[in-house]
Amino acid sequence: MPRFSTNVSNPKVSNLVVSPGPEDLSALRMIFAGSPWDWEGVPTVEEARSWIARCGGLPIVICDRDLPDGGWRQLLQQTESLASPPKFIVSSRFADEELWMEVLGAGGHDVLRTPFDAGEAYRVVRFASEAWHLRWGRVARRPRSGNWLSKALGAASATGSAC
Repeated sequence: MPRFSTNVSNPKVSNLVVSPGPEDLSALRMIFAGSPWDWEGVPTVEEARSWIARCGGLPIVICDRDLPDGGWRQLLQQTESLASPPKFIVSSRFADEELWMEVLGAGGHDVLRTPFDAGEAYRVVRFASEAWHLRWGRVARRPRSGNWLSKALGAASATGSAC
């Protein structure tokens, strides 16, 4: 497994998960344990707005399609007005081609089906992170070998959090 330093010169990259239940955040933290990506979670659009206003500068937002106080479109529109808007990924148990086309048409980056498949989550997050860092001039740190991914896939499968 690659070793990642989280010292001051090589900090973790914080991202946001907006989901009414704790399962999505827990799954992403497990999938990306040991990676350069860190995850914070909030359950509502309103809390996501507050978090973004307070913390800003995040490369990725993964937002559940169905939230108790609004929809993903509201949050996507808000993030698009930021100086360096994050890549926006919509998650749903009912992810299909129609949702994917809707998300891309609205300016989002991609769609992830829940519960998360570790390999697919890694692929989508890696591409989103690279695209954001290329666009906004920040260098992304990513795993140097497949060992980290293999271990993550095995851990996710063993716990049942992935399909």
